[in-house]
Amino acid sequence: MSEFSHYFSELNALLSHTQQRTGLVIRGHSEWTDLRIKDIIHCYRKKRCLQLGGESLHDVEKISRVKGRHFLGQECHLLIVDLCEPVDADSLNALLGTLVVGGLLVVIYPLAYHAQSLAFQWFIRSLKEFILITQGEKLPALPQFIELTEHDVFLEQKKVVNQIMHVREGHSKRPLVITADRGRGKSSALGIAAAELMQRRSGIKIVITAPSPQAAHAIFSHAQRLLMQKSQAHIIKNICLDRSELTYIPPDELLRVDCQADLLLVDEASAIPVPCLQQLTKKYNRIVFSTTIHGYEGCGRGFTLKFLNWLKNFRPQFQHAHLSQPIRWTNHDELEKWQFRTFLLNTDLPEITNDIDTKEIQYRYVDKNLLFSSADFFANVFALLTQAHYQTSPNDMMRILSDDNISLFIAEAKGMCLGCILTVKEGELSVSSVEKIEQGLHRPQGQLVPVTLINQLGLTASGKEKCCRIMRIVIHPQLQRKGFGSHLLSHCIAQCDCDYVATSFGASDELLRFWIKQQFFPVKLGSRRDQSSGCYSVLMIHQCQSDWLLSARTQFAYYFLHTLKSEFCQLEPSAVRYLLSVSESVLVDSLPVSLLENYVRGGANYESVAVWIHALVGAFPQFIATSLSDLLIIKVLQNRSWSEVSAIEGLPGRKALESQLREDLKTLLLNLQCK
Repeated sequence: MSEFSHYFSELNALLSHTQQRTGLVIRGHSEWTDLRIKDIIHCYRKKRCLQLGGESLHDVEKISRVKGRHFLGQECHLLIVDLCEPVDADSLNALLGTLVVGGLLVVIYPLAYHAQSLAFQWFIRSLKEFILITQGEKLPALPQFIELTEHDVFLEQKKVVNQIMHVREGHSKRPLVITADRGRGKSSALGIAAAELMQRRSGIKIVITAPSPQAAHAIFSHAQRLLMQKSQAHIIKNICLDRSELTYIPPDELLRVDCQADLLLVDEASAIPVPCLQQLTKKYNRIVFSTTIHGYEGCGRGFTLKFLNWLKNFRPQFQHAHLSQPIRWTNHDELEKWQFRTFLLNTDLPEITNDIDTKEIQYRYVDKNLLFSSADFFANVFALLTQAHYQTSPNDMMRILSDDNISLFIAEAKGMCLGCILTVKEGELSVSSVEKIEQGLHRPQGQLVPVTLINQLGLTASGKEKCCRIMRIVIHPQLQRKGFGSHLLSHCIAQCDCDYVATSFGASDELLRFWIKQQFFPVKLGSRRDQSSGCYSVLMIHQCQSDWLLSARTQFAYYFLHTLKSEFCQLEPSAVRYLLSVSESVLVDSLPVSLLENYVRGGANYESVAVWIHALVGAFPQFIATSLSDLLIIKVLQNRSWSEVSAIEGLPGRKALESQLREDLKTLLLNLQCK
């Protein structure tokens, strides 16, 4: 046995004995490195080995650099990462979750490779915490780990499985909330409980919902294993046992259709908007919420701050279980500590204990080098970003450091980051690129706003201009609704070197109200609801001097009114009002006001006046948006059926609905006359 083989064999035995995981860096020329990797693979023979990046190695399962998420819920003993390819932080973090106790992360760091971007330098700096084996240098001493006493790592999980089953078998309207860091077995607990209920009760229907089918895959896998079933599908969405069923349904579909469920399991709940969670709670009496409170699946901060406070009032008898014991590794795992530090996964928001004097707050641009040199400050900023948006991930953190087009603006007081804005530069496209985008032949990455304006609105002039897109804006939860967001945004816009400022987001009432208040105008509404948020995405442009903005706003006015009867017939009335309140007028030659007044008095019929009510709204949207009743919106503007409107409004049939329509139209006409 060679010196290296003996060293790796001893390291393997040490990790197994102490129930630890650790990292090891191999640095040298390719031929020498290949031999060392073979020595390591030999130590882990007959165990599952995974490889991320680099040339395929013998007896190792090669993974595409961006496909690590597909291995969630799986296990391996050796993970090899080759830095000859750029590291995808999201993939690496997912794969680190597969590495079981006694496992080893091996990073191949070529001698000829030098860190260039700040992101890569950040990652390389973190590797100093690992065992380093360098060609031509003496082997380092083996690390010293504390030997832990044995205990049942599944004890917490077993208790949670019983709690999940009790939600179905105990009193109704007593939801269970499960929170955990990654690797604590919450998804497997859901799968185990579902399988046991299906075996115990014939004809039970259990529904799983999550941000995506992939997010629920681990639950199905564990249930499938216990039920002794096999499936060839890459992503499982349904399991049947006799007359019992476990099935996946997206959150928006659960709210839209009448779906019966004996038990609803909501996985990665922090990645689902709070209003959606609230509606699910009202609709289903037996429900379990499960969420990761750190990591790329969603930080859970908005979930814990907003949803749990609401749940305490709406369902005061709800139960909360927290899983702290890792399943695949120990409580004091060195590799998890490294992972959390490197990718800022343990970033908790600091509490604000004193009142903030507005005069103390500084609004400023932050240089990337400051983030790189001060990990604590970067963690403070990233804590805000992760609690603001469920999709914030380790890749976002690395991109902030590496992408020169991304800028960071903050609100700061007493050394604490109270709010931040992430922006990205877009635009300044060449004439040929604009032509290809216009013809649908080219869709350059990182050009969300110009591509939409050129390809879908025909505004080619916008392509050559400089755009600043607001990617994220967040204020500390304790300071929200006090005007700090507006102040930070105005300072950011004032410092932006651009021709126009834009933003795109899910069109919820709260966000529409905020952005409209900041003088942003809608120019495009996405045609499909986001699967997890249940909202349509809206593109908004800040008031600017660009000649094409009025054209964009006018287009939106015609487009919006037209599509309310088709694509947006299910758009919430409150959102319709907000969007109409800043819409341009749709020109009409003349309106038969006398006919509308006659209808109010009981004459004519609905079919003869509906087109003119629709035209009236289009001609004066900004004046009468707040006067529009839900009934006028859903029947006249969205053209829903009488039976559907009757069910929504709770009125018995067309006669009662028309009577109320006349009253609502009367109010509308009176308000218009007062303007």
